[in-house]
Amino acid sequence: MFDSKIIEQVIALWNRSAEDRKPAPPFPVVKTLMETVFLVGLHREEERPVQVTVALMEPDEFSHRGPAGDSVLLTLEKKQPFTVNSLMKLAPAFDPVTTSLAVCCGEKEKNCQLEIWGAIFTSTRGGGRFDTINLSLAPPEVLTISSKKTGALTIFRGSEVIARFHAGRFTEPIPTPFSANLMGWWLLHGVRSHPEFKRNGMIYWELYRDFLNHLLIETSNRGVGGAIIWLPEKMADGSRRGILPRHILSSSPEGAPLLEDLCRMEANLRQSIQDMRDGKEAPNCLIMEETILECKRRIIEHAEILAQLTRVDGALIISSRLRAISFGSVLAAPLWEGTTMHGIDEEDCNLYPVNLVSYGTRHSSAVNFVGWNPGAVAFVISQDGPITGLARKDDETVYWWPDCLGKHRLPGQLDYGTFG
Repeated sequence: MFDSKIIEQVIALWNRSAEDRKPAPPFPVVKTLMETVFLVGLHREEERPVQVTVALMEPDEFSHRGPAGDSVLLTLEKKQPFTVNSLMKLAPAFDPVTTSLAVCCGEKEKNCQLEIWGAIFTSTRGGGRFDTINLSLAPPEVLTISSKKTGALTIFRGSEVIARFHAGRFTEPIPTPFSANLMGWWLLHGVRSHPEFKRNGMIYWELYRDFLNHLLIETSNRGVGGAIIWLPEKMADGSRRGILPRHILSSSPEGAPLLEDLCRMEANLRQSIQDMRDGKEAPNCLIMEETILECKRRIIEHAEILAQLTRVDGALIISSRLRAISFGSVLAAPLWEGTTMHGIDEEDCNLYPVNLVSYGTRHSSAVNFVGWNPGAVAFVISQDGPITGLARKDDETVYWWPDCLGKHRLPGQLDYGTFG
């Protein structure tokens, strides 16, 4: 089903990523894993695609994991054949974000038949910037393949994404647009005007980037298509072109003050810890940590509120201060007559034009909007695909980042990305 060149590319990416560590599994094994998981993802249960994650493990590796702090194992008394039917029966019992079905080759000599031996729990909740718990179970450094959306596969080496397959397209992970020159510059340019930035500097900016990343994850997890339009403050007051607001919010909370609260609290905690080390009198650090956890909870809830607004058909419009301006809005800017280019940064010599014909109205409307509104940034969430980022480079070019989620698996989302 999959072209042999795709399988070979996955193996090459594994070996390139693994360096001197464990080499990639054999070609037939990789092919069987990918094709079986892909076929499972084509099925639906209660109008939703069947979701599953599988991890290829050595028999000894599976049997001997599980000491304190390591992955939790669930072992089947009777091994199941690694088939579409078996996966469909077992998949509903396991959350694909936190648990992988463990697949091993038969124990008998020369038996390369794949079998489902059980499941391995490797939740990484606690590894995110705003998590209110401190826990992280590292996924095993094995080939892991996940299908959460119809026709889509994500391929990992442990926690690192090495490849994706979606809608007939095979892609390698690329730097997120937040770490690229252009989109990062637009966002930072808007944030620099915040009084919170002037008081806290780049620490505030780093929290801001992480919040946007968390917002995109929350939005993607809701499983519906949509768009988020980020506007600098000078455009948030109405000086923009091409928005037909449907549900305007006369008032809504800002996220920027919450991020500054966290900046201040964490700085105070660091200072208190240092004072204690120096033998000075310091406030109770446990109380300070509890206050920080409460602030993180409020930040997460703010992201969830914004993400939920994207469930209404149309675009969510937010200001640079992370305030919802309107939702369910229609993007109706004039046709952008410039070019739209896949872009990582301006020094990338592999830029090539985007064929908008192969995408839907949501993408083309977002291209038109950022083309006519320099400084605006758009994020387009596909119902069954990645999140596209858009920003205008100059009078002739809009840059297009096909995947705004990066290389690592973190809480709540298999394709969670980190910013550079």
